[in-house]
Amino acid sequence: MARYAITAPHDGDEQIGGVTIADGRATATDPGEGVLLYLRRHGYTVEPLDDEPDGPPDDKPAGRSAARNKRG
Repeated sequence: MARYAITAPHDGDEQIGGVTIADGRATATDPGEGVLLYLRRHGYTVEPLDDEPDGPPDDKPAGRSAARNKRG
């Protein structure tokens, strides 16, 4: 789950894409990429609160395993 701190360019209460902003501030969990893009485009500050990247780590390069490549 990705969490974000959101600060509006103005004080006030509003709801945008399921994110409730009170007094110009909000904390959102998994708001969706479209909502994040909208907020940034309209002057809102969006800061990730989590240190971990989304998804599993990419330790191995993509490709087939050696067993599948063997013919015989």
